Amino acid sequence: MNSFTLVELLTVMLILGVLALIGIPAFKVYQPNLQLSGVVRELATDLRYAEQLAITEQVEHGIIFFPGTGQYQLVRHGNPDEVIESKNLPTEVGFQTITGLTNNEVIFNPYGAAKEAGLVTLVNTKNATSTIDIRPSGFIKIIK
Repeated sequence: MNSFTLVELLTVMLILGVLALIGIPAFKVYQPNLQLSGVVRELATDLRYAEQLAITEQVEHGIIFFPGTGQYQLVRHGNPDEVIESKNLPTEVGFQTITGLTNNEVIFNPYGAAKEAGLVTLVNTKNATSTIDIRPSGFIKIIK
């Protein structure tokens, strides 16, 4: 019969403990960057969703950014405009700059094209940034 001795079990537990002590601080260093990456991917997905809604419903849709509050809204343009969804950025992530967009808004026409090209840059607490490039054709690209 094969069995483990108490010394072998304690050695394995000690090794696992040392690995945990090394891994947890390393994870905390990368956590803000992982969170920024996740928020940028979610925002790019929401932009693509607004574009698809504009094509599907044949009505202009857009996303309005509120840099001061760290919030953005998905809206359907019409008479009156309708807010479909509001989202808040996590407190560790915020808008750094929004360039090229009138009134901080991306508007997609019924063909899926954006009315204006623009860049939306987000920043985290470690001053790492990530940018979303919105092209007039409706192409949305994440730039690291």
